[in-house]
Amino acid sequence: MATTRRGSDRITALLAVGLFSHGMGAGIVAVPLIALAAGYDASSVGFLVAVAALSQLTVRLGTPWLLGRYSDRSLSAVSAACLVASFSALALSTALPVFLVAQILQGVGRGVFWTSSQTHAIRDTGHPVQRLVDLNLAGNAGTLSGPLVAGALGAIDLRLALLWATGAATGATLGSLALHRLPPFDRKRSRGTLSLLHRPGIAASNWGSVVGGGWWAMLGSFVPVLLVAAGVGTLGVGGLITASEAAGLGALILLRRLPTDRVSLAVAMGGFVACGSLIGLALAPPLLSLYVLLLIIGGAASGTVTTLGPALAAAAASPEEQGDALAMSGTFRAGALLGAPAGVGAVVAVAPLSVGLFALGAGLAAVGVVVERGWSHALSAPRA
Repeated sequence: MATTRRGSDRITALLAVGLFSHGMGAGIVAVPLIALAAGYDASSVGFLVAVAALSQLTVRLGTPWLLGRYSDRSLSAVSAACLVASFSALALSTALPVFLVAQILQGVGRGVFWTSSQTHAIRDTGHPVQRLVDLNLAGNAGTLSGPLVAGALGAIDLRLALLWATGAATGATLGSLALHRLPPFDRKRSRGTLSLLHRPGIAASNWGSVVGGGWWAMLGSFVPVLLVAAGVGTLGVGGLITASEAAGLGALILLRRLPTDRVSLAVAMGGFVACGSLIGLALAPPLLSLYVLLLIIGGAASGTVTTLGPALAAAAASPEEQGDALAMSGTFRAGALLGAPAGVGAVVAVAPLSVGLFALGAGLAAVGVVVERGWSHALSAPRA
């Protein structure tokens, strides 16, 4: 009976994640297009996207506190409902105050949902890596299919695409409410979020999350600019970005049964390969074949660190600290999503784009060397 209940709960959790991701993916297409149709210019759209990113980063800072007071089921349901409210508000009005509130709600929903979904998954019995991989596979399926559906519906009516995204988020809300209730984390038995920073496994996980977030941020900002400058058309750009994401999906399938003791090595290798791919994109001559190769390799590496980074964090923490560890990993990823484009943009203001991409890849790799050396020293240090 218990086994049947756990199996049903896992399927429900995967459906909720898939629907949330599908709705979010549809919104990624529909929201900017609705803003443009409402008369907002490109810089205003960029500002609205930044509002959502800042909201996500801010709420992630408070996620450990939330996990210690509310069940992860409740947090998943409320955060999915935030996405419903965000899309519903924009379907009714595109006035600036409404748009700002909608973007804040979207950031809150994205920030809390992923962490609460991960904590629910790792507290189940079984293989933690496999559970997180399955969760990310469901999420990737949603983010890949959402934009396609939104694009097709948007060709008829943009609000129809937004209503579709609202429906998917509503399904995620109902699915989250159907999950088995697990008690909040007992934070009194945790040494605190900041103390986790000194643990080698946590440090490596956070670095992997930054690398994965930085790669994703570049795919959504400066990599398309680089491709267009090299003469790649709009259809080609979309195809290359999709191929990169598909490579990440393929990597997850291969890593599904990775032994727990190999996770740290996979995170290190994936992180450095992703950094090398960014450097390669910066230095490569404008040849389509090279771009295809680098985007596929980088996508596979990014998918690896994005999924296994949280698994490494969970393995390095005690059961009551896992919520803090996963929240911290997500916070570092959110910081990269906001900071990486801003940093590269600052460099691009005074230097070519290739310099900005090289600086990002080399900088992240240098931090990785420091983190990995610190981890090696910690592991080799004599025990008291």
